[in-house]
Amino acid sequence: MKGEKMEENKIVKDQELPKPMPEITPEMIQTALKALEAKGMVYYTEKGAYIPTERGWKLLKEIKPVREEIIAWGHPNITGKHETTFEVTKASSIERDADCIIGVKANKACKDLSDGLKEALKEGKRVEITIEVEGIKDKIVAYGSPALKLTHAEDIVVRKSDFIDERTLAILADKAACDIKREIIEKMKNPEAQMKIVVEVKG
Repeated sequence: MKGEKMEENKIVKDQELPKPMPEITPEMIQTALKALEAKGMVYYTEKGAYIPTERGWKLLKEIKPVREEIIAWGHPNITGKHETTFEVTKASSIERDADCIIGVKANKACKDLSDGLKEALKEGKRVEITIEVEGIKDKIVAYGSPALKLTHAEDIVVRKSDFIDERTLAILADKAACDIKREIIEKMKNPEAQMKIVVEVKG
């Protein structure tokens, strides 16, 4: 009887012992990461990858600024005198009375902006727009809106007012074309001058 009891106790103890984990290979990790990447759950950094929790992912979306760069070129008819808006356009030429345009031959219009930027703009967040020409910078603060359309295939317009159409990138801006540094406007009268516009949406 005693021997049977000891054997029974041994069986119970053996059942309680955790089973050894299978060996994890680099191939297994790679497969798991690919599966998570396909579901949009992996965020990559230069040093590798990590998997945030749902709460962490939401926090990253709220904190991380959405940023996009636009390039435009100069034109002799640029005056930068408009008092309520400024604009860049894909068009290669402009009329003499187009005093809102500060750049032509732009590589992007509203329609071409990334889905991430469009989504952030439509959340109504604050927008910082940095304009740079030959090392001279100016910054404009404006706001997005849920009413933004962002569908125009030719132009991007920033407005001091709250008017919104297909060309509107942001509203309630603190600067229009007439408020932008005159050094920038003068340089953009040269067709060889390149303007870099960085649009950054922040919480």
